Amino acid sequence: MSLLDEIKKVEKEEAKLAKRKRALEARLKEEEEKNQKLGKIVEDSGYATPKALVKALVDRFSLRAPRGSGISTTASGNGRRKRTKVTAELRDEIKAEIKGGSSMNQVSKARGISYAVIAKISRGGYDKI
Repeated sequence: MSLLDEIKKVEKEEAKLAKRKRALEARLKEEEEKNQKLGKIVEDSGYATPKALVKALVDRFSLRAPRGSGISTTASGNGRRKRTKVTAELRDEIKAEIKGGSSMNQVSKARGISYAVIAKISRGGYDKI
């Protein structure tokens, strides 16, 4: 390979790097503008923190907060659902609903009990209670 070929190769690489640099600078500018806009939204909202604003938006529009965000969407506010205490009475009611034609998913959502517990009840996992 001659020196001229190597120089041309280097110039091509420089052009690629310059193009990539311009693209990255454009993305950086867009990100800075987005962050300024979001900062202004938080300031204008009247909420003390961005987290408080997000919680209010989640509550208002019935959205689901991302896992690990620290924003609770449960009624108790602690982020965890209360454990279901399966009694003989509850077991019999759930079995009757399923035999009556309701799907396990419908029963689960209507009662606020996990699908896994409903499935275990329908398989007879709590028959010894």
